[in-house]
Amino acid sequence: MNTRTAFFVVMGVVGLFYLALTPVVLRHLDPVTGDEPFYIMTAISMVRDRNLDESANYANRDYEEFYPPDPLPANWQGWPAFPRTLPPHPAITDRDGLYTKHGLGLSAMIAGPYEIFGRTGALLVILSCGVLLSGQMFLLARESNVPVNLAATSALALALTLPLAPYSLLLFPEIPAALLILYAVRRLVIAQNSLARWIAVGAAVGFLPWLHQRFAVMSIVFAALILLELWRSRSLKTLAALVPVAAGGFSIVLYNVWLYGQMTQNTEDHAGFSGWSGTLNGFTGLFLDAQWGLLIAAPVLVIAIAAIPVWIKRSARIAAISFAAVAPYLVVVAAYREWWGEWGPPARYLVPVVPLLAAPLACWMNVASRSQWIAVAATFTGSAVLATAGFLNPQRFYHHPNGVNNLYTYLSERSGFEIGGWLVPYQFYSVAPRSDRILLGLIFATIIVSLGFWIKRQARLSAAD
Repeated sequence: MNTRTAFFVVMGVVGLFYLALTPVVLRHLDPVTGDEPFYIMTAISMVRDRNLDESANYANRDYEEFYPPDPLPANWQGWPAFPRTLPPHPAITDRDGLYTKHGLGLSAMIAGPYEIFGRTGALLVILSCGVLLSGQMFLLARESNVPVNLAATSALALALTLPLAPYSLLLFPEIPAALLILYAVRRLVIAQNSLARWIAVGAAVGFLPWLHQRFAVMSIVFAALILLELWRSRSLKTLAALVPVAAGGFSIVLYNVWLYGQMTQNTEDHAGFSGWSGTLNGFTGLFLDAQWGLLIAAPVLVIAIAAIPVWIKRSARIAAISFAAVAPYLVVVAAYREWWGEWGPPARYLVPVVPLLAAPLACWMNVASRSQWIAVAATFTGSAVLATAGFLNPQRFYHHPNGVNNLYTYLSERSGFEIGGWLVPYQFYSVAPRSDRILLGLIFATIIVSLGFWIKRQARLSAAD
């Protein structure tokens, strides 16, 4: 199978998978919860009132149009309890009116489809982004000098499991952001782009802060990389990319001045930031927290992270650009006081950067011995089982901050074995003792480093052959 055919096959498989799960999500996650209803309310205000002041929308209870009837039907499978009066998420501002604290980008994306087709129309926008993202993951792996079949396997392994699969069926900005980030990385690596592609890169970079202002730091890094490429190439095509970048950057600053009276968003809109110790705890918790940790929800990514040194050696430019964009972003989200993203499936704030791991995962498979393939199969099986447990009832993806992981609890009940007894909470509502958190961090670090040396040795042997 050639690259072009495999590209469409990957997206086709992922698209059919997501479409098959859509009715399950609509049935069990009804009504929309977490941040989802607030993106819809902003979209309603944009389309119907043609403004951003949502005071009238809440006064008129516009949210009731995406709420179930009261009382609930006898065969109800959605959320058993939810607030009948939706409390807004207002920006903390002196401006008169009620304005959302969330980014406007997602609401702008779903406004038209929601107005015509309701929640299903809005969801299909995110689903489409998820499908396109799977194709971009495949291409990233191919561009990391990996054969077609392994690039496709890696892309599918990530697209069909946590955390990407559930977020591809929810109204959050993470999947659209992941698509824009991965596209920007790929095109900056290739560098020899057409005028249209450079403009597309600039548009992606300029739009990122509108999805959420935590992406502003990545946009700055991407803008710097575009400037470096412009200095190297002296190309007017590259220069064209800076026009949408500047438009996105200046417009978000003007919006902040208009809404907050300052150039940046009010940090009180999102619970503020932690100090150094809290940031270190947040960074570790992003990966290892009992309920929201990335590696707890997706064990196969342990293999992907361990294979990063092999990826660096095979595709140094791709890895370098990826690290330049990801590193400052990780610092920002780790410093969030509520780094887990609150009411949503696991690893919300890492979803935008997880697709980059498709490349090192594919690199591992490309040089792996038989025993190392067993490690891939075992960890992917764990990821697939956890994702399946969630999609049987997507409410299991959501956790109250009590240290209890619903996916592991369900699997423990079904198997008769206590599977999640070793899980350690890092979030402050039910935080484990510091010694437990440090110990778990050291254990995982040792595992990843050991796996890294194991696969690096195999890579040298493969190169010698």
